[in-house]
Order: sequence, then structure tokens, then C-alpha cells
Amino acid sequence: MTIVSAIVSEFVSNVDTDKEYGLAEIKAILSTAYKTVKAANAPAKASKTVKKASKGSDGDASSDNDEKTKKKRVKRERDADGNIIKKRAPSAYNIFVAEKIAEIKKENPDLNSKDAFKQAIEAWNKQKADKAAESVNEEEEVVVEEDNE
Repeated sequence: MTIVSAIVSEFVSNVDTDKEYGLAEIKAILSTAYKTVKAANAPAKASKTVKKASKGSDGDASSDNDEKTKKKRVKRERDADGNIIKKRAPSAYNIFVAEKIAEIKKENPDLNSKDAFKQAIEAWNKQKADKAAESVNEEEEVVVEEDNE
């Protein structure tokens, strides 16, 4: 009997045909059926993996397992067509804050991250206020020049 057929038979035995189930309830029943079948088959598979691991050429099973460990794949978000959604470029704020935090950490290595971030935000706000003041001054100069003409 395959694992799938065992799961299906376990699921059928757990379902009461006289009762109406919602999607969440059906998922829960199927999940428990899957877990019970997997738990029942787990000891048999564990012994097979031990035999495979002990077949190493030099007898060192642990080094073979370390080399063959699978890396965890990072799941990326995809759009409706299945294409990977690319991250957008960092904003001027994000770039400025990252550079400023690195600069602050370089000057004060014992400063914690929270305080470095606060100082970077203060520097951004100061720079933003200076640019706003410059643009207001430039607009006033343009208005004065137009009045003189």
C-alpha cells in the first residue's frame, strides 16, 4: 500500500459522512491523517537512512551527511503570471540612513543600533529642512526678480 492510499484510507475512516464539514475542518482531518500515516512509516524509513549513511567508503558517515545537506531555498514572491517580483530600488531616505548609520557606527563603535538609527534620522530631518529652506529662498528670489521686471 502506498503512502497516499494509506492517507486516503485514514482520512475516509476519520470522516463522518452524515456531518457537514467546512474547509478548515476537512484540512484538519486530512492533516491528522497525514501525520498519523507518516508517524507510522517513520521508523521504517529511519532504518533505511542509517544503512545508507553507513555505506561510506572510508566509514565516516557523518562527513558524508554534512556534504549532502540541502540548502534551504528562499521563496520569492511571484506575480499572477508566475514571474519573480523584483525588489524596488531603495529610496533616497533608505540609502542616506544606511550610509549615515555606517558612518556613525564607525565613529562610535560602542553606540547601540537604536541610538545610531536615531542620530541618522535626525541628520536626515536636518538635511530635509535645509533643502526645504533653500527651495523657499530660491522661490522668493524668483518672485523678486519677476516683480523687478
